[in-house]
Amino acid sequence: MGWKAMVFAMAATIGLCSVTSATSPTTRASGFVTDTERGSIEDAHLLFHPDPAGKGRDGHPDMRLDVLCKTDRAGHFEAELEPGFYDMCVMAMAFTAQCRKILVVEGKPLKYDFKLKVDPLIWKHLGDRIGGW
Repeated sequence: MGWKAMVFAMAATIGLCSVTSATSPTTRASGFVTDTERGSIEDAHLLFHPDPAGKGRDGHPDMRLDVLCKTDRAGHFEAELEPGFYDMCVMAMAFTAQCRKILVVEGKPLKYDFKLKVDPLIWKHLGDRIGGW
């Protein structure tokens, strides 16, 4: 395992992940991922994919990278993001993924909670036999 993979694995384990340059201002995005019964979803994957809309007007290209993190046992996540638009997606085993567009503004922490539903295709084929339940 390379050093980058080890750093990501350690950051993902605690639910916090940041991929920014040392001089870039960041804002914290946090929240919880639960099921429809308000049970926490551990190990849900979150992807923050930069949308370059509005970037580059100052003559500098958008150099932001994807930010990935996972939820902890309580379903909580945190990520440090540079200002700008992002596509924010959450995915978890046996649940239907959700995505939304977000705007990160410097100095304004963001709170996003997701309530995921069991995916109908998974339920149709596995029913109560969904792994680990």
